[in-house]
Formats: sequence, structure tokens, C-alpha cells
Amino acid sequence: MITQESNSQLFAQRSTTIKPAGECPAESMEGGFTLIEVIVSFAIVSLTFVLIMQLFAGGLQASKASCDYTRAVVHAKDKMEELSANPEDGSGKFEDGYSWLAEIETYKEPEESSYILKKIKVIVTWSEARNRERSLELVSLKAVENEDQL
Repeated sequence: MITQESNSQLFAQRSTTIKPAGECPAESMEGGFTLIEVIVSFAIVSLTFVLIMQLFAGGLQASKASCDYTRAVVHAKDKMEELSANPEDGSGKFEDGYSWLAEIETYKEPEESSYILKKIKVIVTWSEARNRERSLELVSLKAVENEDQL
């Protein structure tokens, strides 16, 4: 038997599930996104993409600079070895656009010795893409026989 009380409960349950036409409550929406959510997410993804690309560009520039300095060190080391055998001032260019300058000077003359110390300085310079001049300097000491005391 249906009582008045149970009838009103049934009516209350049905009235919450049946909505008038044209209303779109949040409970009945199918899992879509609003336009503002799509725009905001697109902006976040775009900003992240730009930042990642800038990181890659910075990495490539650092890699190029490292390669340039490594090549300069190799040139300076080769020139330093060449000058150790025959220490003379001079300058010149390498085939790949790097140039060098060598400066030889007496560093110190030890007392009561048949040797003197020569300071050998090699400066290697090169230009970067934006006409910025870069340089690397290697300095070494070499003991050579003192011709005055021989």
C-alpha cells in the first residue's frame, strides 16, 4: 500500500532527476572542456615549447664555444711544443682561421747556473660569428743553456 508519505518521497526523487528542457546542469554535462580551458592549456603548452627551444639554442651555443676553445687549446699546445724546440718571437695564421702570437722573454736567471729560464707565451685568437674576438693564452717556462757562461 502506498502511503501519502512514500508518494511524496517518490515525487521528490523524480523531480530531481527530471529537468526542464533547455537547462544544462553540471551533473548532466558530458566530459568536455570549455573554450577558456582549451585556450589556457594551449598557452601553457606554447610557453613551455618556447622555453624548451631556448634551452636547446643555449646548449648549441655552449657546444660551439666549447668546440672553439678546444681547437684553440690544441693549436696553442702544438705551437708551444714547436717553440720549445726553438724559442723565437713570431706570429702567424692557422689554416682554419685561428691566428697565433708568440712572445719569448727571459724570465729569471738563476745565480751560478749555466741555464736561464725563458717565458714562452702563446696567444691564439679567433673570431666568432658576430665578429667578437676571442683569445686563449698559454704560458710556459723553459730552461735553456746560457751562451754567455759557455
